[in-house]
Amino acid sequence: MIVRALPADAEALIFDFDGTLYTNAAYARYQEDSQVARLARHLGIAEAEAAARLEAAREARRAAGLPKTSLARHFLSFGVDMASIVRWRIEEIRPAEWIGPNPALDRTLAALARRFRLALLTNNPREVGRAGVDALGVASRFEAVIGLDDTFESKPAPEPFLAAALALGLPPGACVSIGDRVDVDLEPALALGMGAILVDGVEDVYRLPELLTR
Repeated sequence: MIVRALPADAEALIFDFDGTLYTNAAYARYQEDSQVARLARHLGIAEAEAAARLEAAREARRAAGLPKTSLARHFLSFGVDMASIVRWRIEEIRPAEWIGPNPALDRTLAALARRFRLALLTNNPREVGRAGVDALGVASRFEAVIGLDDTFESKPAPEPFLAAALALGLPPGACVSIGDRVDVDLEPALALGMGAILVDGVEDVYRLPELLTR
């Protein structure tokens, strides 16, 4: 765990979901694979070709020295509209098939909620985010869930972070973004004046009460 910034007057914690509140590499792979399969059907090409086009787009950004962008932004560049991106994810991604109740996480979030307001910020649609925290048995701990269909932008764009702060009725500077990716979860939040904490999966999340509530 790495604390990049922690405002002394922080009032809220904004959590990423995938790779942060659970650790399941197979589920993470499935999410992308399922969407690449939908892209292939949409474009009328083989899944292998769709995957190759996605990797080529990512490599082009790396070669140009550009920062990473989201899967949704890549799909937009392939001519897929945002409404379809949202619908495909709702139709294909079912968290309860991959993750289950986590009492240790629930206790952790309960401890954090005694001091902070909690929100979830996911690059998946809000319905998928809610299904995810419900599958983990922690839905009641989150005051707000912000998803792709709230702003039609995905992290690392600033709009989702601002939407999460707005949903809590707080300025960005009163919020701390917690996630597993520096370029997606931390750097955009820091640019908005938020705090930022890098975690390496849910095991690091368990340690947050000791860090933040002492």
